[in-house]
This record gives sequence, C-alpha cells and structure tokens, in this order.
Amino acid sequence: MPDNNCQKIKLLKIIEMLRQDSDEQHPLSTGAICKRLEAMHISCDRRTLAKDMETLNKQGYEVMSTVEGHSKAYYVADRSFSVPELKILLDAVQAASFITDDKTKELIEKIAALGGSHQAEILKGHIVRFNTRKHSNKAIYYNVGYLEEALETKRKASFCYFDLNEKSE
Repeated sequence: MPDNNCQKIKLLKIIEMLRQDSDEQHPLSTGAICKRLEAMHISCDRRTLAKDMETLNKQGYEVMSTVEGHSKAYYVADRSFSVPELKILLDAVQAASFITDDKTKELIEKIAALGGSHQAEILKGHIVRFNTRKHSNKAIYYNVGYLEEALETKRKASFCYFDLNEKSE
C-alpha cells in the first residue's frame, strides 16, 4: 500500500512534472501522470487526478487540458520565461568573455531547463558560438558575489586591472 504521507506532496509532484515535461505540443496523458506518480509510490487514479488539476487551477497554476486519443492530457502553458527570452539569456552567457567555459556550459544547462525538457533540447541545439576568448578565472562567481555584497552593505570595492599576453603573463 502506498505511504499515506506521500499523498501530501502529490500536488507538488504533479506541478513539478508538468512544468518540466509538458508543453502545448507535448501534453502528459492522464495515464502517464498516474504511472509516474505510482513509480513515486503515490497512489492516483483518473478521477482524483482530474480533481487535483482543478485544485491546481483554483490555486493559480495554469494547467491546461486537451484530449489526446481517448483520454485527457495536461500541460502547463505559462512559463516564467518565454523561449525568445531564454534564447537571449543563452546568447548573453555564451558571449560573456568573463565567464569560464565550464561555467558557461553549466549556466546554459540551467537556463535551458527553465523552458522545460522539450524546449531545453531545442535551445541547447541552436546556441550561437561567439568568437570570444573565455577567461580561465574560476573565481569570477565569487568576485561577482563580493561586489554584490559590497553594494548591498554600501562598502567600497577596489579593483586591480592588468593585461595578459597570449602566454598568460
């Protein structure tokens, strides 16, 4: 028998699943959602799932439904960022020379994931490669954090500028 405490997180898991793996072109069928929940040891049937979707909509989550075959399917249409906005962010990260290659790849993964799994693959597949040399300073995130803290606490920040040649001297 499924753990009764898991029922308390069912709505959270449903909205998480819909945000990550559904969109207008890729709705999740009622059966698929129920199977995924069962795999998490959360019991669910078609009737209670319909009520759960109604509850999510009443609470302000925009869960849309469509008919796919003989059953209902659901998706989340509203995203925090639109695909063009995510594309702009990805291009900005790619073009920023002060971000290291490793951090660029990491940020691209995170930004692309904001569009859901289906859009993430599309976004990552169409990244513009700018002809910029990336820095190797892995402490850049810490430096940005220090500057942000200095601004927040109204403290002075000092900089040490220098130029490197092609041999990093």
